[in-house]
Amino acid sequence: MREIVRNAGVYVAVIVVAFFFAIWLPQFRQPSNLLNVLDQSVEIAIVSVGMTMVILTEGIDLSVGSLAALAPFLGAWLITQHTGGLWHSAVIGVLCCLAVGGAVGLINGLAITQAYLPPFIATLGTMSIVRGLAYIVSHGTGITDLPHGYTFLGHTLPGQVTVGVVLMFVLYGISHLWLSRSATGRAIYAIGGNETAAHLSGLKVNRIKLGVYILCGILAALAGLAETAMVGASVPDAGIDLELNSIAAVVIGGTSLSGGRGNLVGTLAGALLMRLIRNGLDLAGIDSNWQKVAIGAIIMGAVAFDEIQKRRGARL
Repeated sequence: MREIVRNAGVYVAVIVVAFFFAIWLPQFRQPSNLLNVLDQSVEIAIVSVGMTMVILTEGIDLSVGSLAALAPFLGAWLITQHTGGLWHSAVIGVLCCLAVGGAVGLINGLAITQAYLPPFIATLGTMSIVRGLAYIVSHGTGITDLPHGYTFLGHTLPGQVTVGVVLMFVLYGISHLWLSRSATGRAIYAIGGNETAAHLSGLKVNRIKLGVYILCGILAALAGLAETAMVGASVPDAGIDLELNSIAAVVIGGTSLSGGRGNLVGTLAGALLMRLIRNGLDLAGIDSNWQKVAIGAIIMGAVAFDEIQKRRGARL
């Protein structure tokens, strides 16, 4: 609760930005547009759950954007290449998608915990490998006409809310309780706070870090599946800049890049804030390049604020 209160600034920012665009742009406050903002937030919000846990351990995962392209594509390819029978079931495609995510997360985790590669280098390598594989297996083309079951996250429920949006909020609720109440969740914070002390206290540091990267990979694949469902197609260039946007959402939400401090409530607010800004700027007709400038400035400001807070805390 103290972490949530400490990060009150991001919640205020969400309210202020929404209020500003609602006054400036009448079309922004239309219910259909607000629902659209939620739909646009699903991908970045889901992957940011895993990214938060990785960053809490003082790690990073740059492969999530590439994985959000490859994993859904392989699942889509599997069920569209086999007509009829079990292979045509959307369940098989979804399981394949999540399995690919878990496999890449496992590779990242082993590279970091067993080969002792820095997280930045390990995941930078897998980012390039996975993105290359996405283009190789797809031959640069996407897959459309996906089975109805494979795009279930894009289906609309009563109230015009999609399944993906409901999944996003349920995932955050469960993950927040698990991270804040379970022994493993507390261990994640302990590892990021002081890995040596966590190891000496008897925590299975490498095992926990390995699990965190596997979970991050699975959530990246799920995020890609959600985006595939929203657009109705799986394409190899999906997930571009997703790793940067998810890191930005996590940092803006108050999670420290030094690990050990942060919460998922702030991360969700950070993801929503970024999508509100992009949506408002799109409606205002602002060039996409200027939008990148704005997001970059926000990231720098959030990190600078975090560093100032840490230095003040150290002096106290």
